Amino acid sequence: MEKKLQTVKWERSRIPQLYPAFQKGIHLRVRLGGSLRSLLCGQLGLDPDYVKNRIQTAFLNGRPVDDFDETLVGERDVLTLSGALPGLAGATLRKGGFYRAMRASVSYAKGPEKKEGPEGFVTVRIFNILLPELAPVLLAHGIFYPRKEILSFLEGQEPENRRGGVQERAEGAPRKLSGAGEDPEMGEEDLVRVQSEV
Repeated sequence: MEKKLQTVKWERSRIPQLYPAFQKGIHLRVRLGGSLRSLLCGQLGLDPDYVKNRIQTAFLNGRPVDDFDETLVGERDVLTLSGALPGLAGATLRKGGFYRAMRASVSYAKGPEKKEGPEGFVTVRIFNILLPELAPVLLAHGIFYPRKEILSFLEGQEPENRRGGVQERAEGAPRKLSGAGEDPEMGEEDLVRVQSEV
C-alpha cells in the first residue's frame, strides 16, 4: 500500500528548533547508487570547495570515509557529517588525515559498483559547525519523517513552538491544518515532508 504524503512548510527563522532532529538523523529522498560527492554537490547543490574544506569528518553506516568519490550511497544508508573534531580522536577520524592508517580496519571500503538510479531514502546526521550551515540547505531540499516521528518530536517542543513554525498543506491543494502530522486520514507510517523556502 502506497504511503500518503503531507508537506509541512517550516519557517526559516525557526530552523534552530530542528537542530536536535538533525543530530538524531533526518531522512532525505535522493537518487541512490552514486558517489557521496555526487550526492552532496550534484543533488544537494553544495559547493565543491565547501565539501572539501568544511566537511572534515564523514561516516557511512558508522565507518569513517576518506574518499567521497569512491564512497557509494545506497538505500537506508546512514551518513554522518561533521566539521573537524578536537583532539587525537578528531585527527584520527578526519578524512584523509595523517592518522587514518590507525583506523584502516574500520574505514569505509568501496563496495560493488553501482550506477545512480532510482530514488530512495537515506538518513543524514549533522554535527557541530556544519549544523547551522547545512540545516537550511537540507530543509530547502525537503526532509522526511514518518508521521509518528514528527508528532513525537513536536510533543517535545515548547507549546508555543509546536505550531508557530509550520504552515501546512496536503499534497495537492493547500490547506491550513492545526498541527504537523495531525491529518486524521494519515496513518503513523505515512510520511511528512518538512521543507522551508530557499
